[in-house]
Amino acid sequence: MGTWQIMTVKNLKTGEVDSVFKRRLLWTQYTTTQWTYLYMDTGRVGRNPAESARLSAEARRKENYDKMWNEAGQWRFWGSGGTYWLDGDRMFYANLISIEPYQLHLGGVEKIIYVNDTAYAYQSTPDKDGVVREYAHRRLDHGGAAEGRTATGASAPNLIIGNWQVMSRRNLKTGETENVAQRRVNWFHVTQNHWTYVWMTKDRRNVTPDELAKLPPAQQSQERYAKIWDRAGQPVFWASAGTYHLDGGKFIVEPRVMSIEPWMIGVEGVEPITTLDRETYTYQSAPDSSGAVWETVHRRIDW
Repeated sequence: MGTWQIMTVKNLKTGEVDSVFKRRLLWTQYTTTQWTYLYMDTGRVGRNPAESARLSAEARRKENYDKMWNEAGQWRFWGSGGTYWLDGDRMFYANLISIEPYQLHLGGVEKIIYVNDTAYAYQSTPDKDGVVREYAHRRLDHGGAAEGRTATGASAPNLIIGNWQVMSRRNLKTGETENVAQRRVNWFHVTQNHWTYVWMTKDRRNVTPDELAKLPPAQQSQERYAKIWDRAGQPVFWASAGTYHLDGGKFIVEPRVMSIEPWMIGVEGVEPITTLDRETYTYQSAPDSSGAVWETVHRRIDW
């Protein structure tokens, strides 16, 4: 349990080692039975909303596309999450959230080579060419001690650890309530010092790699784009991650480390906590441009 950074990937057939940390920040988080996985390549750029609004629709679309894919159509940013369980030295997992719709509910198995207080490595199953890869991680934090989290009066630092599903948002200025869980899967995954926020709408079109490969290049680009943004340019998938600490009943978002929107990297925040117990976590946002404060309600789905 905890947050891990992938440092190297070794091809066990050729012996080649890819020092992935030099070009990509890649985190995996585990709580008791659930995981999230997020990565971001270096060199991604993007304007803030005010600057982006001054671009033409086509220029804005191109910039969005370049945040996510390189010229070969390979991902530059990724987010996913799901469940896992252990059986000896094997870890079985299933995807419940993914930036790639076709991966939803797909499962897999990884062989754990070692895990200790500072390092963790697993080996993949052989690919179509018979290649097995070994992924070496370094620990960034722990999942947190289990003791005290189930007792009455448990401390906030222990209670906040786990995976939370966003259920609803309420505008405290107008009283308007949005039933988030009805239209999107939205997780807030928290370990000892790190967090990952990832969501996807439930109606994204599923185009498999085989189907995508048969399309002309222009249509391939359109299908990729539709995994992240709708026709109005609104996101249908989102992910970000960073570090935090608690201070006097407030969740302090330290400078964001990863975000689907590059301009948000480094942005901080303060979120007053109104409810935090075994089942529920509620916080309030900072006032938006209209002065409205939004209250977001989560339910716990993992410790």
